[in-house]
Parts: sequence; C-alpha cells; structure tokens
Amino acid sequence: MIEKKKVKIKSKYIILAVLLVALLAAFFVYGPYLFDKYGIAQENKEVRFQITQDNQNDVPYCLYNEGVIKSVNLFKNYMLQEYGSTFEYQNGIYMLNCNMSYKTLGQKLQKPDKTNLKITIPEGKNAYQIAQILEKNGACSAKEFIAALSEKYEYDFLSSIDNKEKRPYVLEGYLYPATYEIEEGKNAKDIVNMMLSAMGLRLDESFRAQCEQQQLSIDQVLTMASIIEKESSGTPAEMTKVSAVFWNRLNHPQAQNTPTLGSDPTVHYADMLESQGYDKAIWKGYSTYSCTGLPTGPICSPSESAIQAALHPDEHPYYFFFSDKFEQFYYFETYEQFMQGRKEKGV
Repeated sequence: MIEKKKVKIKSKYIILAVLLVALLAAFFVYGPYLFDKYGIAQENKEVRFQITQDNQNDVPYCLYNEGVIKSVNLFKNYMLQEYGSTFEYQNGIYMLNCNMSYKTLGQKLQKPDKTNLKITIPEGKNAYQIAQILEKNGACSAKEFIAALSEKYEYDFLSSIDNKEKRPYVLEGYLYPATYEIEEGKNAKDIVNMMLSAMGLRLDESFRAQCEQQQLSIDQVLTMASIIEKESSGTPAEMTKVSAVFWNRLNHPQAQNTPTLGSDPTVHYADMLESQGYDKAIWKGYSTYSCTGLPTGPICSPSESAIQAALHPDEHPYYFFFSDKFEQFYYFETYEQFMQGRKEKGV
C-alpha cells in the first residue's frame, strides 16, 4: 500500500512539473505578445508614425517595423474584432508610443494628430498655376506662395539665375513637378523648399558635368526644357525631336531664316504676365518672337524627361514642326515645306 501511495505522489509531482514547464514555456512564447497587447512592460519610446497612400494597406507591418507592436497578426485580429473589416486608416501623422496597448493604439489611429495633404503638381504648370493648385487644395494661399518665391533659399543651383530682377516669378522652372505629402502646419516657404529640394535631386553631379561639357548653364537647360515641355504637349517620345528643332534654331539662326525660336507657349506666358500688370519690356523678354535666343527664363516646371531632352536632343536637320489635333508631330527642314505641311493637314 505504501509503495502505491508513493507512486501516486510522484506521479502528481511529475504532472505538476510538466504543467509548470508547459506554463513557463507558454509564458515565454506568448507572454511578450500578451504584454504587447495590453501595453505591459513595454519600452517607453515615442514614435512619429506616418500613414500615406503608399503604406495605407500595410499599417500593421509598418507598426511592427517601427517597434510599436510585436505581432502583426495579433494586432490585425484585434483591429478586425474591434472595428470590423471596413475600417480604413486615415492618412496623416500619428504620435504613438511603444508602450501603448492595442486598445489605446486603436483609439489613436482613429484620427491623425496631424493631417497630410497629398497634392500633385503636374508637369508644364507655371508658378502662378501652381499657386492656384496649392490654394485650391488648402495648402496655402496663392498670394503666400507667390510671395515665398522671392524669399532666399540655400541651394547652390539657384546661383545660375543671373537676371532675377527681370523675372516676375524668380523660381519659375525650378519648382519640380511631382506629388507632395504636405504636413499640417507647413507654410508656403516650406512648400517651396520641398519643390526646390526635389529639383536639386535631379540636378546632380552627372547633370552638372553634362551641362559643363556642353557649355550650358543650369538655367539655360531648364529654360529650354520648359519650352520643350510645352511644345511637345508633355509627350516624351517627341521631346528630343522638338529639342533638336530649337537647338538648331538657336545654334544656326541664319540657316533657314530662323533668327528667333518662335515658340508660341513663350508668347502665351508673356501674355499672362502682361495681364498681371507687368510692362512691355517683360513681355518682350519672354516672347521668343520678339527676343533672340532663349527667353528671360523658364516658362513652366519641366519634367525630368524634358530636362534630359534639353541636354540630349536628336540629331536631325529640321527647323520647323507642328502637331495636329491627334498630337501627331510633323517636322520640316524649310519654311516652305512647313507651310505646305500645314495646308495639307488643315492646321
């Protein structure tokens, strides 16, 4: 009897030991996740977390990468149970902490601490049009943006502008066209800085070396690129051909009786400035039917394709071109051929 009793007691201890080991194992395996869920013993670390259109569908993974949560699946399941399958994260800036429970995180992620504005600045827009886009989207007033263009900015490529007093919009052509995430609280000068910084990424050492090799200034290239952008209707396939036409005219003004660039978009730009009260001297400086060589400065924000086309034009003998209503381009060597082509196409 005594032996059987001892065996039973030993069995109980063994079972208890196994259970204890299992509990300890479960604690070490699942404890961190439970602690994470309830925000127990977590690091007190603030995290500035941003949700954008690009990461909106991957928020749990981004939270994990930032160290805010320990388990993607556990957090996803919690959010699904608490807020349902139709819940959508809002774009913006969230001030979080790694010691927040899932409940607190869920509440915080209902509304951003700071909202972002996602604004697209299309290629070929001029400074005045960009100002209108920003005002329409609530980033800043058009007046504030225009005023910010005359502020001082620390970018070495701006030293290429040597006639600022003749430019109503000094930074025209240097405001890179792109989609920007503009945080709440950013002012007009901050936005201009963002655009200049984006342009600076394109004006790298390789670009500058190519400019130097061709004996062109950055400003000359951007000015030509802005004309190419407008004349090609933003069609990359035509940009290098259009570029060659204007460089042919610029480099050989007497070859086909083409003493000026004769670009219609430069006249439209000059007309816009005149309608805003600028004098005839400004108009003449931008209209390439009036001035010889390049205009006073860029007439819009060129795309990267247009900038590259300005540096790398095709090699062809054409001095004239036009496009029809289907945006089909036609190129000609002489004015007579050009006029005959227009007549045939009814342009």
